[in-house]
Amino acid sequence: MSEEAQAQPTTAAVESPRSSHPASSPRSPTEAVATAGTAIEAEEDDYANDSAYEGDSIASSTTSIGSSVLKYREENGRTYHAYKDGSYALPNDEVESDRLDMQHHEFQLMFNGKLFTAPVPETKVLHRVLDAGTGTGIWAIDFADDHPESSVLGVDLSPIQPSFIPPNVKFEVDDLEAPWTYTQKFDLIYGRMLMCSLNNYPRFFEQAFANLAPGGFVEMADPAWPIKLNDGEWPEDSALLQWANLWGEGMAKMGRSAECARLYKSQMEAAGFVSVTETTYIVPNNRWPKDKKLKEIGMWQCENIAGPDGGIEGLSAAVFTRVLGWSKLELDVLLAKAKAEHRNTKIHSYYEYLVVIGQKPEE
Repeated sequence: MSEEAQAQPTTAAVESPRSSHPASSPRSPTEAVATAGTAIEAEEDDYANDSAYEGDSIASSTTSIGSSVLKYREENGRTYHAYKDGSYALPNDEVESDRLDMQHHEFQLMFNGKLFTAPVPETKVLHRVLDAGTGTGIWAIDFADDHPESSVLGVDLSPIQPSFIPPNVKFEVDDLEAPWTYTQKFDLIYGRMLMCSLNNYPRFFEQAFANLAPGGFVEMADPAWPIKLNDGEWPEDSALLQWANLWGEGMAKMGRSAECARLYKSQMEAAGFVSVTETTYIVPNNRWPKDKKLKEIGMWQCENIAGPDGGIEGLSAAVFTRVLGWSKLELDVLLAKAKAEHRNTKIHSYYEYLVVIGQKPEE
């Protein structure tokens, strides 16, 4: 998808009139939106480069709070939440917190600075907002800063959010799969990167529907397996493809599907949501696209997953060692090769990120 010839999305990206950030046309060249299967023009490159950022250093940090209540599990040099131990396979340590904040910036690039894309009417006040799976709380904090009229609640299994926060945001340690006991309805429920975080997504959408005020919105933004190639063929015995396939297999053994985001639309509709839309975003795995915006997104994606403190180790450790029975040494060897392919701009790989939005009917 180049600036010269961009494909239309499956469903046009929806501008949020409530966002304080500059808006752009959903079909402008600056939108990183494309239909599945759309070919993207690659930058000319006559060498196999395994460093997609070549010295470009991207740093991100967060101030985490400790907890006298939760004693984290330590495994393979990483820490994991203890509340509902084992229900979430990614770490909760400082390395992962930094990566999540970096990932937030990547989403901001994808969405042109917007924190959400649900078509909330200009006159509608979002009194109460739920950030489901808040992580470091960066989305909730940014939303609270942008919307001082809103009360924002961030929920997560780990208390890793900063202590210095806007007065209109609150964080709670809770399990989204437990019965929701909120006494007031929400106007917006936002979930991002919840892929493989839940066992029962239909139940999640049913609870979201029950806890939304009439006319309220739910918005989900998640990647969907499998990893894809824009053109060409995978290298013989590709470590990156092997890793992606094995990670999906491990999640399946945990009772979770790496393709769960592809079911969000039908699950929302089954829960009672109306006007459900699905938009596909193309996210390159490094700087291989010619399009400047996609190239920048790819740079951040590469740093996020395959950088020095990239997320592929955190994504993989529990799945491969707990579930698939790999040794730490075997995993390290595979990840070193997979990261090199991830950074190689000769390999034009990408993921599809799906944004699915539904509305609770007005009474």
